[in-house]
Amino acid sequence: MWQAHFQTTTDVPAEYLYRALTNFNAWNQWDDGIEYTELLGDAKAGSEFTLKPKGGPAVKIVIEKMWPYEVIDVAHLPLAKMRTIHKYERVGDATHIYMELQIWGPLGFLWRKIIGENQMKDAAAQTEALIAYAREEYAEVA
Repeated sequence: MWQAHFQTTTDVPAEYLYRALTNFNAWNQWDDGIEYTELLGDAKAGSEFTLKPKGGPAVKIVIEKMWPYEVIDVAHLPLAKMRTIHKYERVGDATHIYMELQIWGPLGFLWRKIIGENQMKDAAAQTEALIAYAREEYAEVA
């Protein structure tokens, strides 16, 4: 199994980040690499959603675990799986952001090259986009 992780901090509360991430149908509003995501029904462990990356085929993803302020999902790729873990922890005035990617299966090495390494290379920019979206979308509601 291949795995990699990314960490950073922000002043945006963990609650705002979690709300933005668990609004599965709005991921394309902050991630410009996604054409659309579609979750039918409630966002909870065991629920499935579809993610359509720009220029790629739609992928079925299952929410493995979901609780404040952590989300784990598993993408079902041809002959491999990819687990993504997102955790947000508020410490004082800062929120620690942790993201981990795990890829395994007979074609795991291939999906590592096609998706995994690129996703980790873009993790900082993607996280900054999520932070900006959460700040704008949820700070007004608070």
